[in-house]
Amino acid sequence: MPNLHDVDANLSVNSQPGYLLVCTIKHTSTPTSNSEPSTYVIPEKVWHTARYSNITENQRDWTNSWTKTNPFFRQELLTDHSSETFIRTHFSETRPDIVEVYEALSIPILRADLLRYLIIYAKGGVWSDLDVTCEKQVTDWIPLEYKDQKLDMVVGLEFDFEWRGPGTPIASQFCNWVFMARPSSRNLLIIVDSVVNKLKEVASINNVTIGGLTLDMLPVDVVDVTGPKIMTISILDSLGQLLGRTVDDRDFSGIKSPKLIGDVLIMPGNSFAARQNGYRTDQGDVLVTHYYEGSWKQADAEAKERKKQKEEEHAND
Repeated sequence: MPNLHDVDANLSVNSQPGYLLVCTIKHTSTPTSNSEPSTYVIPEKVWHTARYSNITENQRDWTNSWTKTNPFFRQELLTDHSSETFIRTHFSETRPDIVEVYEALSIPILRADLLRYLIIYAKGGVWSDLDVTCEKQVTDWIPLEYKDQKLDMVVGLEFDFEWRGPGTPIASQFCNWVFMARPSSRNLLIIVDSVVNKLKEVASINNVTIGGLTLDMLPVDVVDVTGPKIMTISILDSLGQLLGRTVDDRDFSGIKSPKLIGDVLIMPGNSFAARQNGYRTDQGDVLVTHYYEGSWKQADAEAKERKKQKEEEHAND
């Protein structure tokens, strides 16, 4: 079993970097270091983060599934310590505001959400939570008809809902436990900026610094501030800017196969979130399985309860 190390922890025995060519039809299964990747290339690498490098046996089995299914992939696990080094290395010169916000955040789930976007934006590749297994080779995720397209990002539906009408919020949601993108992804930059701005906004409303934020200060939910809902809205806003029109649930609700909208490939619900979507048999293969081991949910539930109690106390004053 591979040994995990802090900073550049390779989980696979293969140390040769590769590239998932999403802009050409032919995939190079034995990449060489002399090859010149094009601008629209997603590296053959999967990224994870954990507080420490001594992850559980279940997490090790789940993460090992990525290199078992994708022998030419590399893996890297960043811990809390190495993540801070990573962020400083890649953003201190170009985006010191990002470094400032990231290092000030004291809430683990908010940091974890922001970190995943920053990692894939900086280096490209596949993001996967520790409690996700890969069920099908990643090179087979992208249909042949899209392999010569300039893909910036690949996301999957977590919740697939119909459009609710003019002026209503986006009903559907992309999952953020798995996604992939090229380095310097246009869409990920918009996600990062949206998250950073939202965190600053919440801090300002509560008259605290970023470091003073607590979960019960969040206006709605974690998913709306750093998680999959703000990620979804940001991607759709980004696509709207690219295409010069509104992009919403009408563009992808009920899809049964991957659909390219602008430069984002959207996978049907069964691909990344089969459990939420009832294991549909008409939406292609299950590509990953999510085991829902998230440790943040208890803290989030407790924060919501505290917020509810405060609101009730104010109502009774």
